[in-house]
Amino acid sequence: MSKTLIALVVVVALSLSITGCKKKAGETVNDAAKATGNAVGNAAKATGEAVGNAAKATGNAIGKAAEATDNYLTQTKDEAVKAAQDKIDLLDKKWQELQDKATPTTDEAKADFQKAKDQMATTLAEAKAKLVEAKDAGADAWQKDVKPSLDAALDKAQKLYDDTAAKFGSK
Repeated sequence: MSKTLIALVVVVALSLSITGCKKKAGETVNDAAKATGNAVGNAAKATGEAVGNAAKATGNAIGKAAEATDNYLTQTKDEAVKAAQDKIDLLDKKWQELQDKATPTTDEAKADFQKAKDQMATTLAEAKAKLVEAKDAGADAWQKDVKPSLDAALDKAQKLYDDTAAKFGSK
């Protein structure tokens, strides 16, 4: 009986110690899982914040670049509009001087000169209308539509003046 009692005590002691180990092992696994979950959560949070900050910085950089581009285009447009206004004013002045000095002598020359005057009036009116349009144009419309048509109108007026001046007077 004493051997049985000793064996029983050993079995109970071993059972308790095994149960204790299982509990400790389970607690250790549980603690490790919590620690891993916390580490993964913290890493995900840090990654999310980093991505958010990078996206914000990129958005700010794009916004600043767009603003700088818009400012450049506006400045360029304003300079071009001023140059166009100056060119129209000069053509108007030169055209008036040409009309004052020109003295077509034949009926055919007078008719040609009147035709040139009519064309120049129309051409300068078109150029002035394009200039008004240019002053109000946004950056995209300015680059794509308005600037090319304003340049074309100014070139047409300059050519008409040059041709008429060559025929009826001096430049």
